Amino acid sequence: MRMTKSQKAVLALLPALLGSALSVGGWRIAGSRLPSNARIAARATGRITIDMVTHACPSDSFWPPVFNGAEAAANALGVTLDNIRLTSAQCGSIPAEVSNLETAISNHPTGIITTIPSNTAFSSALNQAKRDGIPVIAMNTAPPESAKNPYLAYVGQSNYSAGVGSGQTAIRMFHLKAGDTVAVVDHEPFNISLTAREKGITAALKPKGIHVVYINTSDNPSTGASIVQAYLTVHPKTSAILDLGTTGTTQVVTALQAIGKLGKIPVGAFDFNSATLHYIEQGVVSYTVDQQPFLQGYDSVEELVLLARYGVDPVSINTGPVFLTHANVKKYGRYAQETGF
Repeated sequence: MRMTKSQKAVLALLPALLGSALSVGGWRIAGSRLPSNARIAARATGRITIDMVTHACPSDSFWPPVFNGAEAAANALGVTLDNIRLTSAQCGSIPAEVSNLETAISNHPTGIITTIPSNTAFSSALNQAKRDGIPVIAMNTAPPESAKNPYLAYVGQSNYSAGVGSGQTAIRMFHLKAGDTVAVVDHEPFNISLTAREKGITAALKPKGIHVVYINTSDNPSTGASIVQAYLTVHPKTSAILDLGTTGTTQVVTALQAIGKLGKIPVGAFDFNSATLHYIEQGVVSYTVDQQPFLQGYDSVEELVLLARYGVDPVSINTGPVFLTHANVKKYGRYAQETGF
């Protein structure tokens, strides 16, 4: 992973910043809401281990910057990071991720970072972590914090708000009007963060009299492209297509190429990778909504280190949305490339 001089400078300063964190205004010190074992860990000076558990599919190019960010933080702060990942055969499997979370809990690490793509499936494991005194940071995807799904803080974007912003951007850029139909491609129907984006898009479009149709695909790029192609073949007058992630973007572009409508039906996307950068530069995707995945990985590790070393209570961090168009994507793309997409 290549890093800019400014990023290297930040990494070099972080140990010193962490060393003085307790005296910096605005930090909240760990209090009674933390598990008792976490308060004990906050006084510990020994080895810190952090387990990361996600629903990341190996073929999804969104995730490498997340992992790079977490690894950069672990290296800079001198802690051990164990990234417990799904296999290709487990893509889209909530039970598989829950099993990985249970494995992480059984490892008794200093802390756990996890995505929570279901409102209910992770409750038992998260409550077990709480009983065991293992602090948990929710990253990228999570239901609202509650007793059913206990975690200390969330690092990521508000997916509903990002969806509203995507819908509003589509109305403006595509000149959508009442009676138009927008297709929304969801490559992970199981994932509550993408459902939240759908709800936000609908909240922006429906009051304007714009029809919204959902197309559920999967993490498989070719199978998903076939599903999108079949829909567009039957509905050639679709006014615009919005997708909810980089896998969906590839599926949409592939489908439009197959039916000869690439560049003729406007496309709005979510998330960012080298392919999306190319699509925006070529004008076949009009915009994407980025959530700064590198920061999601980095900040999550940093939060747990602050807690373990100094008792600093984790706080939620909003990493997006960032709206990228042809006007700003080239400059931003250099940053994204250096964080490892």
